[in-house]
Amino acid sequence: MKSIDHFSHPHPLVLVDQEPGDQGSRKGFCSGCNQAVEGYCYECRKAAEGYCSGCEEELEGSSYGCGECGFFLHKKCAELQRVIINHPLHSEHPLTLHLEDYAHNSCNVCRKVIRFFYRCKSCDFDLDLRCAMHPQFVAQEFQKLQHFSHDHPLILVEDIEFQTKHKVCPGCREPMYKSSPFYCCPKCIFHLHKKCAELQREIINHPLHFEHPLTLRLEDYAHKSCNVCGIFTGSFYGCDSCAFDLDLRCAMHPQFVAQEFQKLQHFSHHHPLILVEDIEIQTKSQSKRKVCSGCSESMYKSSPFYFCPNCKFHLHKKCAELPPEINHPAHRKHPLKLLAEPPPHQEKCSCHLCTKSYEGFVYYCSVCEFDFRAADAFLHTITAEIHEHPLNPISGTISFVCNACGTDGSHVCLTCGECSLIIHTDCTSLRRTIKTIRHPHRLSHIYFFQDEEAGKRECNICHDDINLGYGSYCCSDCKYFAHVNCAIDKDLLEDEESESSDDWTAIFPAFQEIKPGEIKHFSHKHNLLLSDDGVEDGQSCEGCMRSISTSFYYCAQCNFFLCKCCVHEFPKKVRHWTCRHLRELLFYSIFNCDYCEFWSTGFGYNCNACNKIMCIRCHEILDTRIVNIEGQEHSLFFDHKYEEKCNGCDDYCGQRGFRCKDKKCNLTLNYRCLVLPKTARYKYDEHALKLTHRDDHDLSQCYCDICEENRDPKQWFYHCADCDVSAHPNCVLWKSPFVKLGKPFPIDDHEHPVTLVKIDFYPPKCNYCGKPCRDDLSIQCTEPDCTYIFHWECYWKDGYDWKWYLLHTD
Repeated sequence: MKSIDHFSHPHPLVLVDQEPGDQGSRKGFCSGCNQAVEGYCYECRKAAEGYCSGCEEELEGSSYGCGECGFFLHKKCAELQRVIINHPLHSEHPLTLHLEDYAHNSCNVCRKVIRFFYRCKSCDFDLDLRCAMHPQFVAQEFQKLQHFSHDHPLILVEDIEFQTKHKVCPGCREPMYKSSPFYCCPKCIFHLHKKCAELQREIINHPLHFEHPLTLRLEDYAHKSCNVCGIFTGSFYGCDSCAFDLDLRCAMHPQFVAQEFQKLQHFSHHHPLILVEDIEIQTKSQSKRKVCSGCSESMYKSSPFYFCPNCKFHLHKKCAELPPEINHPAHRKHPLKLLAEPPPHQEKCSCHLCTKSYEGFVYYCSVCEFDFRAADAFLHTITAEIHEHPLNPISGTISFVCNACGTDGSHVCLTCGECSLIIHTDCTSLRRTIKTIRHPHRLSHIYFFQDEEAGKRECNICHDDINLGYGSYCCSDCKYFAHVNCAIDKDLLEDEESESSDDWTAIFPAFQEIKPGEIKHFSHKHNLLLSDDGVEDGQSCEGCMRSISTSFYYCAQCNFFLCKCCVHEFPKKVRHWTCRHLRELLFYSIFNCDYCEFWSTGFGYNCNACNKIMCIRCHEILDTRIVNIEGQEHSLFFDHKYEEKCNGCDDYCGQRGFRCKDKKCNLTLNYRCLVLPKTARYKYDEHALKLTHRDDHDLSQCYCDICEENRDPKQWFYHCADCDVSAHPNCVLWKSPFVKLGKPFPIDDHEHPVTLVKIDFYPPKCNYCGKPCRDDLSIQCTEPDCTYIFHWECYWKDGYDWKWYLLHTD
């Protein structure tokens, strides 16, 4: 019986013959059979019966096998040449055949995840067997294209499908998955759909911009928006001299190309406006959203509409076609003329247009200086979702308190004769029930609430008093109340179309109980045992990075510990009120919390939709919503609009501040200060240092005993009363107090596992900046003879995918 020694396996492989469909008793075990296991980066895969351990295809005909290990290879796979010299897709270096224990590589052409492949180690270049041996490439019978967006020529791949679901075409932002044909640069792993790569480079005399040619671009367009619809779906045509840009869809739209559009010379704008009939405005983000210049309302999903391509000026069709002059019952003396904007009012005017800072069309009488919004000019009897009776407009302007929202009004309003209610015109659009991210249940609109207490409660969003004799939103089961304007805040309100069906109260446990005192937790490959005994001094929890002082779970086989709190109080998935999506608890080797901005190791809640990670320390704080600070008289609440400085560190809160509702108290803190540990140890101090909020010593005595620089006595610091030692938080904790050092983990750009280190003495130099990696977080190869080391800041600033790395948890 013929046998061979194959580089991929330690035992001889025997040539056997297998009939199609006849698996017999043969059982192969392979790390590349595509059986999924829990975990993110690495997989332990158990082979299906009768599959080749190399190409992972079904065994038919002759094959080589090792019966002892259940390792099998097709005859053709086993007899592949070990080295390919001058491959047409990579002629710089030879390609060597590899068989990995796990599928960690992917082909540079089709992006298939592979374990049997040809590789150039020095260039990090990989080809799966199909692409390496494809006749189109071997015979060099492929078309090349020098595309303006890329430095290298692109090759046309015609009969191979793109294999990964996670890559999009930079030309149209659509998935590349299953695409064929497509263009690619194997060196740079750059891919384009064929239709996107072959778009015309320049359009001359485009009907929307005939002054200059429009040039096709493929670049970072985060700061740009299409002059018509407001977004880009990928490539765009632009004129730099005029700051004019068109999304591909708008640039190629038949209505514009054929010049079959209606024009309007509107009094409010100096250029003709074009009527767009079958394109919707697509952007609703605050930074790029388009508003109608007539009513100041969002243009999102508007169609049809008028716009000026040169000025990004937009009008709803109904606003563009308002009559220029009307006679109105609210002002019978004179006709009212339509103006493009409110006329100047006296300083500190308290009318509705001034208090609301309204911008848009108004109807105005110059004789009487009477004006109101154009939208209020055509009020008629209407029905509103929040009231069961018809609402009738009042002919005139009056001062009133709106029964629907409880705020003042001094303009046109609507009334219900049966209920004696007076309502803002804006409040007629309020919904009877809404969903806000601040509360797990739907909130219902009420006009009053019979309370046995004083008639006032606290708004659960702004924490000011709320008068329950007027309209508010509430959850009666939870006694949760909110001002109408707080509840409908655009940053907190869930859109009808995006409201999640996920149950906020659903439990997604992070562990499975094997038996009392023993669990299987998602973060570790072995079972964990419960213990009430003490641990060695300084032993920290792998989840929260805090010292373990109470009951904990441990692994009998590994040095792995989780405090009981991390196991039982943090579910695997959770809806959190800071965003609209379901977050998943993941186990990271390192990540950057998007809230406190500390680098951290261990558990973090990831939101894929928002692309944000929250450490569990921030999760704990935000879960309470009200924070009590030791030694402080008042509680703090979260204010998502607060932008002032933090009292703890003097940094800006950036719309993420916790502040005191007492107007006389200016205490405000950001996430970073709130997650600081109450006590900390410094390597040269025998006592624990306590986090202290204020120093009453003379300014000349306020300095840091570690760095010997001055301290601001109003800012937080760590202090040891026994030794009279005071220090900046950063000096005591260093920059990354929540990072666990010394744990190996794999990364994409290095062949060996790496670990996070902090080197105090005789540090090697950083591979990026050339400076010693001293007293700072660094990433270093675990192999003693490898010189791979970076400052962590240099590593992620150099463009690596630095935001997070998941730990292997098989």
